[in-house]
Amino acid sequence: MNIEAQKTCPAVCNSKKQEGTARRFFNYEPTSWSTDTFITHTAPIQKPKEWIEARIRELKEEVRTILGSTIDSVEMVNLIDTIEHLGIGYHFKRDIYDALSHLHDVKVVNCDLHHVATRFRLLRQHGFNASSDVFLNFKDDQGNFDENISKDPKGLLSLYNAGYLATPGEEILVDAISFARGHLSLMLDDLRSPLKKQVLRALKMPLHKMVVNVEARFYIEEYDEENRNERLLELAKLDFNTCQTLHLEDMKSLSLWWKNLNTDIAENLKYGRDCLLELYMIWSCGQYFEADQYSRARKMMAKMFTLLAPIDDTFDVYGTYEECKLLNEAIQRWDEKAVDLPMYLRNLCHQLIKTINSFDDELEPSEKYRLPYIIKSAQTLIDGYMQEVEWRVSGYVPSFHERQKPAIDGHVGSLVVGFPLLGAPGEVITKEVFQWLYTFPDVTMDCMRIIRYTDDVVTQERETKSGQGPNTLQCYKIEHKLTNEEATAKFQSFCEDAWKRVNQACLHPADVPRTVLEMFVNQCRQMETFYVYFDDALNKPRNMKKISSLLLLEPFAL
Repeated sequence: MNIEAQKTCPAVCNSKKQEGTARRFFNYEPTSWSTDTFITHTAPIQKPKEWIEARIRELKEEVRTILGSTIDSVEMVNLIDTIEHLGIGYHFKRDIYDALSHLHDVKVVNCDLHHVATRFRLLRQHGFNASSDVFLNFKDDQGNFDENISKDPKGLLSLYNAGYLATPGEEILVDAISFARGHLSLMLDDLRSPLKKQVLRALKMPLHKMVVNVEARFYIEEYDEENRNERLLELAKLDFNTCQTLHLEDMKSLSLWWKNLNTDIAENLKYGRDCLLELYMIWSCGQYFEADQYSRARKMMAKMFTLLAPIDDTFDVYGTYEECKLLNEAIQRWDEKAVDLPMYLRNLCHQLIKTINSFDDELEPSEKYRLPYIIKSAQTLIDGYMQEVEWRVSGYVPSFHERQKPAIDGHVGSLVVGFPLLGAPGEVITKEVFQWLYTFPDVTMDCMRIIRYTDDVVTQERETKSGQGPNTLQCYKIEHKLTNEEATAKFQSFCEDAWKRVNQACLHPADVPRTVLEMFVNQCRQMETFYVYFDDALNKPRNMKKISSLLLLEPFAL
């Protein structure tokens, strides 16, 4: 073993004798809300359900009429941008696509920076390969962005957000981000809200990386402050409240399930994280916030992740080497009884296998092919956990390349490819799509990199304190003899490069519908929003409490 590596990671390079038998503890913060919060919570009734449903149908038709009758390209761009900011774009996918198809063919002449940048961003977001050459008109003779646009905060914000739709090699968009960020940062003190709020939010998390319903929650409040279209605002509030009610119903069902399950496993799992709400908010709602057709998918994901979290903590922190080995072997056998396990793990193993097997009853006959893929994903995930234990116990610090296999193929591969898609409607995820995904095409690998590297950057300090083995960032840092700051910067650049490749894949969908690729974009957004914007909300429940309150417990007044 590399002696220098031992010096670099003293917290994670213990001797085999110590690691093989010793238990370690880490004081995870308690969950944001008690389980009973969502079992007993009653949402305020502002309007009868039937009235709300009828009013939403009426408003959708009115907005559809507005979209169909708007001729001016500037008005159309502003209208579509507002609809999507408000979180109701999913109701008008076909209408927006048709409108953008027309805009894509219209030449941009004598338009300001805000319009050009917003139009470019919307086209790229919807799969149109708009040329970044439109920004050459805002450069001077030396090839730099013209200082004349540096006094236009609204235009700069639009330019900044457009830059994050870059594909590999588009240096003009890299320059756009740097130029816009610099000038926006300098003028912050002179801005007034709501523009100031939007700039502050974008500088921390650009629009393209923000989870849609999180942005909608903020923007609806900000749009309320502006000159506004009352129909759009009313529809946005009604739709947000409707989705919120559906999510509350999910959480009530999940909380009852977890409370009943907890009688068997909770008493012996106090060493691990109890984070049903956090996992539901980050992974389930972040992936599928809209409509009740995704309720099954949201709940299946939350159940799997909630049971996998204490298993992860068993391997990372609490379990002895022999216990981890026995647990991995039981999972690989898919042995629901696993009588050779200590009781605290026997119940957990039993509940994980029983829960995943029970999903077969919820799948349609044409969807049952999915379950073997999910079981294999769970086994790959647990086997990856065991590999990390083997390394930690032996004191071995793997190379960056070695470390990536369990970290990306094992851990994140299960999260990205299998688990989120298990409960998706059959008309969205067909057998052919599922089989294609399990070939791990490039776009899924890049999503895995974004999720893994972002996680490792954000959680490295906590994982070191808890005594876990070195993550991918630490292995890279050791191998390349970098400081922590240098390695972090490198990983952030890895993520930006992966985002560009994902953007490119979304412009040229070849093997699957664009809807499927959008799911991967949403998964990347989940990680960026909840781990970066909300500063590791999964493992810092106090950070989750505010946003979960906004998204789940505080409807808009009608």
